[in-house]
Amino acid sequence: MPDAARDLLSTAEVCRVLGITPREVYRLAAEGYLEIKRVHRCKHGNIPFFSGRQVESVRCELPRILRRWEGEEGAEKGAAAAWKRLKDWRSYHRTKLRKERFLQALDDLPEKSGFLLRGAYYLYHLNHYAKAGEAYLYDLKEKVLALMATHFTPEDGLQIYFVPGPGRVRLCPACRRRARSQRKTYVEYIRLTGGCPCCQRDEGYYSLYEFQIESGEHRFCFHSPAQLGRKWFKGKEIPQKEGREREGGYPFGRPIFPGEAAAVNLAEVIEELEKFLNLFAE
Repeated sequence: MPDAARDLLSTAEVCRVLGITPREVYRLAAEGYLEIKRVHRCKHGNIPFFSGRQVESVRCELPRILRRWEGEEGAEKGAAAAWKRLKDWRSYHRTKLRKERFLQALDDLPEKSGFLLRGAYYLYHLNHYAKAGEAYLYDLKEKVLALMATHFTPEDGLQIYFVPGPGRVRLCPACRRRARSQRKTYVEYIRLTGGCPCCQRDEGYYSLYEFQIESGEHRFCFHSPAQLGRKWFKGKEIPQKEGREREGGYPFGRPIFPGEAAAVNLAEVIEELEKFLNLFAE
């Protein structure tokens, strides 16, 4: 808990104190149990902060609230709700067991490879939390990938590739008017015409850097936009990934499942990745 002078808790801290997921934190706020007292604006999103005193008050009521939610869900969805609860329970126990086995297996690896894989494990879950709506976590993801790029090598288990992608076309005002008059979306208009010489073109806009982290049976893969990652390599030659060129910009990853969120708490993910950064702080 923070000191009384601050008395503010982030979403992750509320998750840790109450033992719930971010989705449940926001449901408590929507139902009036918690109030967002302050919002911290980050590069990729906003972090809401809640009153620590309110969180403590909700802690006493939480079992009753969770039972009510379960009853409402059961009344609305019937057997489907029971099946969902069973799936979440199985997901929780499966994720918890895998987590324990994975972290134990790191003890058998060289120290630096173990650090890298531990960071990758928590970055994997951070990615899923970010996809579930915690967009501000991409700020932390950038820092972790930047550190990996500068402090780890293929000998440690990290391989980085450049994945070329197509450029982006920004239609000029005249082409936007033509697209609207033809009742076409901008994307459809670009696909048909390619735009005109006055349209702005960003070559290679959808290119990526791919981070592959592998040791034994463990493998993780992360992506970063090339325009962001270039500054991490300071002129180093990065091999291009073999295979056909990507056809467009695609989102990677998926939102975290409720069972996973219960087994790997958001506060734990953030704390572990901050520790990872501090290991190599200069």
